Amino acid sequence: MSTGAAIEGGAPASVLICDDSAPLRLLLGVIIDSSLGMHVVGNAVDGDEAIAEAARLQPNLIMLDLAMPNRSGLEALPELRRVAPDARIIVFSGFSGSIVADEVIALGASGYLEKGAHPDSIVAAIEDALAGGRALPVDTAAAAS
Repeated sequence: MSTGAAIEGGAPASVLICDDSAPLRLLLGVIIDSSLGMHVVGNAVDGDEAIAEAARLQPNLIMLDLAMPNRSGLEALPELRRVAPDARIIVFSGFSGSIVADEVIALGASGYLEKGAHPDSIVAAIEDALAGGRALPVDTAAAAS
């Protein structure tokens, strides 16, 4: 599925998944943990927990949902940048990419993916973000065809 996203020194890239949906956290975890060079180190169910876990874990990458309780991903994003300044952040949301992608990039996200993206697209976006690139919005209709 992946050529690998290990960070400098060959250690697996650490990923924090922030989403209020347990099934989606599980699915993302399986996709990430089955990819070479990546490992899920934690999960968060709301924006406040995302900030606390990012500060504690200092992951290489954060997968962030926008629509979460207590503090939305959009509200949490600037604080995540502050508490985990070296982390790359990919917003992974059900909102249309054309509506919010520019806004989350302006707030410091490394990219945006729509929920429903193919697992290979998710892995590629993570690898691109870890390499310093930008994950672009995925047209899920095109990806499904």
